[in-house]
Amino acid sequence: MLRLISVLLFITAVNAIPVDNGVEGEPEIECGPTSITVNFNTRNPFEGHVYVKGLFDQPGCRNDEGGRQVAGIELPFDSCNVARTRSLNPRGIFVTSVVVISFHPLFVTKVDRAYRVQCFYMEADKTVSAQLEVSEMTTAFATQIVPMPVCRYEVELLNADGCALDKYLLNNLEYPTDLMAGQEAHVYKYADRSQLFYQCQISITIKEPNSECARPQCAEPQGFGAIRSRNGGAAAASRQVAALRVLKKREARDENVVDVRTDLSALDINEEFTPLPDALRHRSLEHHQYGQPVIVSTMNQGICMSLTGFTFVGMLAFAIFIVAIVVALSLLRSNSGKH
Repeated sequence: MLRLISVLLFITAVNAIPVDNGVEGEPEIECGPTSITVNFNTRNPFEGHVYVKGLFDQPGCRNDEGGRQVAGIELPFDSCNVARTRSLNPRGIFVTSVVVISFHPLFVTKVDRAYRVQCFYMEADKTVSAQLEVSEMTTAFATQIVPMPVCRYEVELLNADGCALDKYLLNNLEYPTDLMAGQEAHVYKYADRSQLFYQCQISITIKEPNSECARPQCAEPQGFGAIRSRNGGAAAASRQVAALRVLKKREARDENVVDVRTDLSALDINEEFTPLPDALRHRSLEHHQYGQPVIVSTMNQGICMSLTGFTFVGMLAFAIFIVAIVVALSLLRSNSGKH
């Protein structure tokens, strides 16, 4: 049995024939500005591959030579896992890669070689000077006329069909006769304005004899249904000014439409003073944290009048007082003359 194993081992050793090729001498390495070039001189014509270790499947990192006794590969710095390492002593950069030369076209055999290729690029200090002249910054004066903004908004009380939108402001119009339309309403105003501008469109039609003018059929308006449209800015203001002159005349159904405009001034709500009853002028002692009464109102019942009325009453009282003195002096003088 041992003799048979020895024979088999001997036969195996005799049949294992290596590839008849190899690298002659040392590889030639060229450290370029953007890449590293590695060349090999082989003993016989080369039929294998030169590639970066671990990147055989990438065509850009492999070179397939054939029929020549020189094999090589060029490795760019930015591909094929080329490593760049900065060094402080000496100052510079090491560029490193591992290159494999394989002599068999399909397999890696024992005659193949792997080389760790490294190039060092010395860092050179060089001072570059240049004279620069920078001119002074110039200023330019630019003027632009900006129109003043005009902010306004409109509240639509009647829609295009003549129906009311807010019953608290204006209810549906009433038409007592063919030439009259109107509705009573309470006075209202904006909180910060005393003047209101009203605009409306009146459609004029020809009435046929023994007939009535068509009246809009409106439902009962809801509360707070007025439509408000707000406009602001110069562009919107110019459009609104044109709309003030002719209110939506382009949207009229026919040409027999008259634009009517009026304004109304409403005064602010006056403050009314109502004196508190005597029972409410002082807070209860148990509700005050300091135990002292707090005077809520000390104004007695009186007459309120304006400054003009007060001046007139004062002058009238002064005139009555002067007349009384004159009458008294006259009476005294007449009595003294009789005696």
